[in-house]
Amino acid sequence: MQKRSRPRKQTKKVEERNELLERLKEIAAGLGLEVREERLLREVGYSVSSGLCRVDEKEVVLLDKNTEPHERAEVLCGVLAERDLDAIYIEPEIRQRIGGRALPGDESVDKGLSA
Repeated sequence: MQKRSRPRKQTKKVEERNELLERLKEIAAGLGLEVREERLLREVGYSVSSGLCRVDEKEVVLLDKNTEPHERAEVLCGVLAERDLDAIYIEPEIRQRIGGRALPGDESVDKGLSA
């Protein structure tokens, strides 16, 4: 009996989005922001979402691990869009993504993410 080959767990597009997320975290770190990916618990009476906050006078971006990588990337794009990015090298496709806040699945932006 032959073993069947297992399908790849991640498609190329998902891998590209994971690479985008990692690059955005590097950019944030270069700007002095700490990025944490944690399970943000939601209980009755309050809602929690990913975003920028202050912890002991340090700016921290909390990303909800329960969300898809492209959603976490969008949160980081929003935070980075409010920063001065002139002093740091950012690939043109990623700079466009940060500035334009393109939606996931936008083919014109997704094409350049594999660089």
